Amino acid sequence: MSNLVLRSITGVLFVATIILCISWNKFSAGLLFLVFSTLGTVEFYQILNKKELSNNTKYGPFVNVVVYSLLTLAFIEIIDYRFLFLIVPLLLILVVQELFMKDTIPYQNISSTLFGILYITLPFAALNYISFNEEFYSKIGLSGNWSLLTGFFIILWTSDSMAYLVGRKFGKHKLFPRISPGKTWEGFIGGVFFAVIAGYIYSLVTKDVQADSTINASLHWIVMSLIISVFGMLGDLSESLLKRSGGVKDSGSLLPGHGGVLDRFDGIFFSSPIILTYLLFI
Repeated sequence: MSNLVLRSITGVLFVATIILCISWNKFSAGLLFLVFSTLGTVEFYQILNKKELSNNTKYGPFVNVVVYSLLTLAFIEIIDYRFLFLIVPLLLILVVQELFMKDTIPYQNISSTLFGILYITLPFAALNYISFNEEFYSKIGLSGNWSLLTGFFIILWTSDSMAYLVGRKFGKHKLFPRISPGKTWEGFIGGVFFAVIAGYIYSLVTKDVQADSTINASLHWIVMSLIISVFGMLGDLSESLLKRSGGVKDSGSLLPGHGGVLDRFDGIFFSSPIILTYLLFI
């Protein structure tokens, strides 16, 4: 089986799984992103371990599970937000455990765990808040029959795919040759352009006809498309920087033809928190 066929099959199954879980209910989506965030965290520490930048491979993924679960349960209103303060003593344990580890890089272990939460756990947890907060739907004039998060991923995947195709066909000027030699300015601009088109089309298809007439749904989706594509690219570059520092080509091998979890979700690490911020303040 050729790499292109394998990559295509994996891609179709990957997209179908995400759309199905998002569309099913908030628990299926929350569980799916818990699995991916945990696997992504494991990949993150494996990369760091290759250069002996961190030895915290066991406690880091555990912290991810606890922090993600608390945030998600609070976001979907299963628990009260005061339970989020349980995260504080959990993080303090990071310091206490290093007293007994006899490790030569204690503060690298601590800082890498904290960064893993910021870089991986929070963006995945933010996806649940974006998806199931009904206030956001009314803010942007989105019909309740459609999913905000589905639109988010459609835009992200469009940007990623078209950046690759446009860059491969027309790319001449390197975007960040030191970090990712294959990416070009032409590909980046092409990805942004087609992401905006995808967002605009999604706004027309999903607009709530009973929404407030002062809400410009298309404008919101265009702005979000710009955010998703630009910060998605930055997330991609940041993951390339991580892999380059660890001396690896792919973050893992879980997804045949695509690499690891971090390789497939690098676009959300910056874009989902920024989109959440946008939706909270508009």
